[in-house]
Amino acid sequence: MKKYFGYSIALFFITLSLHLEAKTVTTKYSLDFLVEYVLTSKGYSVNPAIAMPTLHYESKTKLKDFQDAIESQWGFRPDVFSNAFSIKNNQIFVTDDAAYYIKHGRCIDDSVVHEIVHYYQTKYRQWDIHDDSLEWDAIDVQTEFRQKFCPIK
Repeated sequence: MKKYFGYSIALFFITLSLHLEAKTVTTKYSLDFLVEYVLTSKGYSVNPAIAMPTLHYESKTKLKDFQDAIESQWGFRPDVFSNAFSIKNNQIFVTDDAAYYIKHGRCIDDSVVHEIVHYYQTKYRQWDIHDDSLEWDAIDVQTEFRQKFCPIK
């Protein structure tokens, strides 16, 4: 009986884990709102002459498409999908795996905000994305956004 109970508990947690891994999330806020948030935090407003980025969720994007968009920027072809901004294609890529955000106590919107900061840095300021300080800037804006709009429960 104890052995059966142990197997039942293990099966329950495996099933729960698989269910969480398969679940996806989408942004709570629109891309327009998130772009405006970042630009306003930097003292800018939306410039209609600068194309808005497009947003691509991992569950709806082929790995090959992500690899093709990011390979020349990173100097290698990534084996897995990752959150990133493709400067050349003006595309934001984000994982939408709910378990990832639960595990890290984050929300997908703050990941998008992080990548929008890179959009701002390269499209509005024409800064070199390979400057390490730009990553810290993106983290700062992302953290501020997370504290205001998606607090940990």
